[in-house]
Amino acid sequence: MESGLYIGPDGAPDRYRLLRSIGRGGEAVLYLAELELGGATEPVVVKMLDAQQTLAPDLFARVSAKWREQAELLRFVHRPGVVGIREHFEGPSAHPGGRLPASGGRALYLVMNHVRGLDLRDWRAERTLEAAEERREAVRCLEQLAEVLDWLHSGAATPSGRRVVHGDLSPGNVMVDGHGQATLVDFGLSKLAADHRTAEVWFTPGFAAPEVFDGTRTPATDRYAFGAIAYFLLSGDAPAPVPETLRAALLALPALAGLDAGRAARVASIFAADPDARPASLTGWVRELRSYVVSATRPERPPAPLPPPPVHAPQPVFRTPVPVVGAPPARRPGRTARVVLAVLVAAALVGGGAVAGAALSGGDKGGSAAQDSPGGPSAHSPTTGPTRTGDGTAASPAGGKSLTDLTPTDESLFTLESGTAAVNGVRYKDVLRTSDCYGGYVEYNLGKSYAKLTTVIGLDDNSPNAGMTFTVLADGKRIFHDRAVVGPPFHPVFDVSGVLRLRIEWGPDSDSACGIGVLADPTLTS
Repeated sequence: MESGLYIGPDGAPDRYRLLRSIGRGGEAVLYLAELELGGATEPVVVKMLDAQQTLAPDLFARVSAKWREQAELLRFVHRPGVVGIREHFEGPSAHPGGRLPASGGRALYLVMNHVRGLDLRDWRAERTLEAAEERREAVRCLEQLAEVLDWLHSGAATPSGRRVVHGDLSPGNVMVDGHGQATLVDFGLSKLAADHRTAEVWFTPGFAAPEVFDGTRTPATDRYAFGAIAYFLLSGDAPAPVPETLRAALLALPALAGLDAGRAARVASIFAADPDARPASLTGWVRELRSYVVSATRPERPPAPLPPPPVHAPQPVFRTPVPVVGAPPARRPGRTARVVLAVLVAAALVGGGAVAGAALSGGDKGGSAAQDSPGGPSAHSPTTGPTRTGDGTAASPAGGKSLTDLTPTDESLFTLESGTAAVNGVRYKDVLRTSDCYGGYVEYNLGKSYAKLTTVIGLDDNSPNAGMTFTVLADGKRIFHDRAVVGPPFHPVFDVSGVLRLRIEWGPDSDSACGIGVLADPTLTS
């Protein structure tokens, strides 16, 4: 039997082999997958909504019908600049090849063409926009996106004239190929099911119009997000989440700072709080923006200041030298996650809690006295329960580096995700948690730079009455192995002195018992 996980319709449940997770939005997860055709494999992108795990059968049926309706609508959309849809279906949950899930789980799938190239974040990172040619490239990307969005919003994409809304515009959902063609990917299907509302409103911070917080997504919300993309492309900075602040930042850009009041108002209208006050035509808005940006002359950078002259200290009177102990070498920093700067800034603001931006962030922490276990000599150093703040959340540990800030060197298809959790009645804001009903592993390079790892290991309070086994290995040596259940967690203190590789493994009791495993406040200290 082949290794790996597969998905497909009921008639061909192993049609697509999942390779790795490449994103998440709301309840849906994006996977890079492959399809075998004529003895060779072709890459595709699969969007999976595994909603049956959390929805009653009647609600799952309604969501499935809405999903099919939206997917069929997208199949009408054929033009450069919009990702192609291969097929959509309801089928068994992801499973090993040749073996359907024992739980009988069902999921909804949308299969899209794989677009080769860079997403807009990486594309922008390769450019400074100091040269006029690079500014033209950036504006050309905006022109392509504007033309496609105006076309989708006009109703021309469908025979019935129905308007199509992307629903989740951000730099991560725009791909640019080697020929400079920008393509919209990952339409927000799971957010378009009106009767499927969750407690959280899913959006990309800085790219969400104010009305998105009420669950509203319209052509006007796409236009606001497009303006935020324009700001990101021109400045290289993440857009502020507040419209007033974002308008001011846009008009402060060197190419726009000298506009008169009328022109400035037209450009800034893209971020109007009133959706009806935003430009009706993105193509026209970009046309005006281009006249200011492409022809702008960038001010020359001031020359770097000369280094100060060396200061020559007077020669000391000769004395017999006294040996001293040298200062320890500076600790080599670990490999940080892609948004470590945002994490550090947020940590400074909230008192040390790690915050996730495009991908990494806090969670809930909790637990009580640790349970003993045969995990190894340093696997279970019990501590007292966490200190709670006034709002019932666990206080973040002082100092140290969160494991959520490190980029894994290796990980399974279903890996740990940053988030929040409640364990034994205590909320945590810095959490690594399991994401699916499958076992997995993740491995980190500690670089022999730390002495101790403290954490809380348990199950989220929203988990069913099931168990999950965790194993922690340091350079291949097992230092923890125990089964966590809902209720009091473990409070291990691991000795990681001289450890190069840290590996965490987990596995549920069965694929029908979908508990949420939690490592809360995973903190490394020197």
